[in-house]
Amino acid sequence: MRPVPAPEPSPALSRRALLIAGTLAAAAPLGLVGCAPAPTTADASPAGEGAAAPGAVRFSTTGATFSPVVELATGSSAEVVWQDGSGAELARGTSPTITFGSAGARTVAMFTEFADVLTLNLGFSAEDDAGRYSLEATWDKAPDAVAEVAGLSLLVNLRRFLAGRTELGGTLDFAGLAQLEHVECYRAKVEAIDLTGCASVIRLCLEENRLRSLDLNPVAGSLRDLRAAGQEAGSLEFAPLTKPLAQLYHFCVRDQVVTGHPEAAMLPVCEELWTWNCGQSDVFPTPGYAHSVLAADNGYTTADLTGQWTYEGGWGTLDLTRNRLTAITLTDCRSLQTIRLGDNALDQAAVDRVLAEVAGWRTPGFELVLDGSNAAPSDAGRRHAAELRGRKWKVSLATP
Repeated sequence: MRPVPAPEPSPALSRRALLIAGTLAAAAPLGLVGCAPAPTTADASPAGEGAAAPGAVRFSTTGATFSPVVELATGSSAEVVWQDGSGAELARGTSPTITFGSAGARTVAMFTEFADVLTLNLGFSAEDDAGRYSLEATWDKAPDAVAEVAGLSLLVNLRRFLAGRTELGGTLDFAGLAQLEHVECYRAKVEAIDLTGCASVIRLCLEENRLRSLDLNPVAGSLRDLRAAGQEAGSLEFAPLTKPLAQLYHFCVRDQVVTGHPEAAMLPVCEELWTWNCGQSDVFPTPGYAHSVLAADNGYTTADLTGQWTYEGGWGTLDLTRNRLTAITLTDCRSLQTIRLGDNALDQAAVDRVLAEVAGWRTPGFELVLDGSNAAPSDAGRRHAAELRGRKWKVSLATP
């Protein structure tokens, strides 16, 4: 089965409407109905010394300016008020540019009708780690110099949290945000994330952060796209899964040592399994609906991919280069067109079986690599290789 399509986007204001909503008259009273009350000076912490006020979403900024973008629900008339650590108003609106005059550590507090906030955008590019469920370029925004965000639990209807390429670190606490769908923190500095109660998350982009562990159980039923490769510490540990990642099509954790890698049964509809250079061994965990499997530079010894590439059309890809394979089964994987198995430990009989299987599909293809530390084929294997070359396959074999 194919993954269930993403739910229809939540109602949202147009860009023009956002600007209108965010530029209400500055003379409007601060204590608007539905808005959190402004803190008193006694309640506020000095700039750069922690939380600005209770009942606020708080940002620790380090730059000379701060330009967040907030999207409110369609029809919302809520004011968005921004204050500094002393309680002084800095700006109003959904897309302010707050100028401090110089770089430095500061705290900025946001007050509004929190239930109306659908998106908090601190930085995003649609070109960063794009996939099937990526947001469009209309969300693109230069990253802010922000080091921490607190009080996210107030944003009970938040759909999108965007903080790509920011300096955002520490823990992202999304606990209880049942409407959250997109977390975009590409190349930030996030150290931990709490997804408890986040049963609507579709895409989780945490590529090249500072995570050491990740628990996907809260999002197992909704997650379609996981991008958590290349953590700064060089390793990532997954909490044991108690149920399958039922709708996950893309699983990327490349270029780090991974512990707790999901078993095959936990990846029932996974199409893109990108796990190269992850320190894995033993039996390869076959995904449930493979299109692109990139798992080079591991230590897998056996792989049974029977019936994985059986769909019509598409260019199936398998890369298990530089593993320790002594056996591999590709029965009926006739939609595979790129097969890279070089530098494994396949003996002559195993190499001959692969050549015979692929030749038996009688399909055109691009590449079949069986060279390097694998054994050379027999005469029968070489005849199958010649047959494949006749159908435009590029075949690379070890020499006797």
